[in-house]
Amino acid sequence: MKEFFLSINHYRVRGHIWGANHLPTIVCLHGLGNTSLSFIEIAEELKEESQIISIDLPGHGKSDKFGTETEYEMENMTTWLYQVLEEMNVGEFHFLAHSYGADIALHFMKEYGPSVIRTLLLDGGYTTKEHFYRIVDELASKPHWKWPNINSVEKEIHYTTESFHSFEYPSYEAFYIEEAKSYREWNEDKKAASKDYLKEVDGKIKLIVDSEVASSVIKSMAHSPINKIYSQLEDNILLLVATLPEEFTVINDALLEDVKSNSKIEIKRIEDATHMLHWDQPAVVIEGIREFLVKGTFIKS
Repeated sequence: MKEFFLSINHYRVRGHIWGANHLPTIVCLHGLGNTSLSFIEIAEELKEESQIISIDLPGHGKSDKFGTETEYEMENMTTWLYQVLEEMNVGEFHFLAHSYGADIALHFMKEYGPSVIRTLLLDGGYTTKEHFYRIVDELASKPHWKWPNINSVEKEIHYTTESFHSFEYPSYEAFYIEEAKSYREWNEDKKAASKDYLKEVDGKIKLIVDSEVASSVIKSMAHSPINKIYSQLEDNILLLVATLPEEFTVINDALLEDVKSNSKIEIKRIEDATHMLHWDQPAVVIEGIREFLVKGTFIKS
C-alpha cells in the first residue's frame, strides 16, 4: 500500500494505491465520513490482481476541505475527480463506489462515460433525496416507526450535524470496542480504516469530517437528484443493496423502483449486510469485483 498526495486547484488530495499499474485499474470512492482506507480490506485481497486507487474526497481524511459550499456541487465534484485522475495518468478504469461516492461515480459517468469500463456500487446511487423524504414522512405517521422523521434537507442537515457534534470518545480504544459491535468481524484492517477518519481534539476522539462538509454534501445530493441521470447511463453498472436494518427495506424498495424503471442498472440485494456493505460482506464484494468488474458477468443470484 502506498499513500500519495496531489495538489488540485491548490487543494491537497490524499489517497492510497495498491497493486501495480499494469493491472486493471479500479478507482474507489468512499461514503460520507469515511476515507480512502475504508477499502483496505478489499484492496489487500486484490492487490495482486488489480491496481486499486482509493481517494479521500474533499474534507475527508487528509484531503483539504473545499473553501465554499458550492464547490461540493456534483458538477464541480466530477470535474475535480477528472482532474485527479488526469494528474495520475489514469486511462480507462472501473469504479468501486460506496454511498455518497456512488452518487459521484454516476454523475462522473454521465460526463465522462467512455473512460469508465464497469461500475460496482455499494449501497449507494439510488437515494433521490426528495423521494426519500416523502417515504420517510409517510412512515413516520405509522405507530410502529421508531426512526426520526427526516422529511426535508433542513431536517437531514440538522440530524446529521447533531450526530457529528455528539460523536466523542475518551480514547481510540474506547471507540474500537464500541465500533467492533457493529460488524460481523472486526480485524486490524477495519481498525486502521476507522482510525483514519478520526482525530484527537483536546484529549477526545472526534470525526475528521465536520458539519460544514456534511451539510454541503447533503445539499449537493439534493440539488442534483440521482434519478434524473439514470436514462443517460449505460448497462455497465451493478448495484449491491444492503438488507439491514430490516426496517429500511420498505424505504429501499420504494427508492429502487426509480432504478428499475428508469435505468439499466443491475440490482442485487446482499443478505446480512448493513450500509457498510464492504465491511460486513467483504467476500461478496471481492467476488463482485472479480466476476463483474474484471470478467464482465453478473453475480449469480
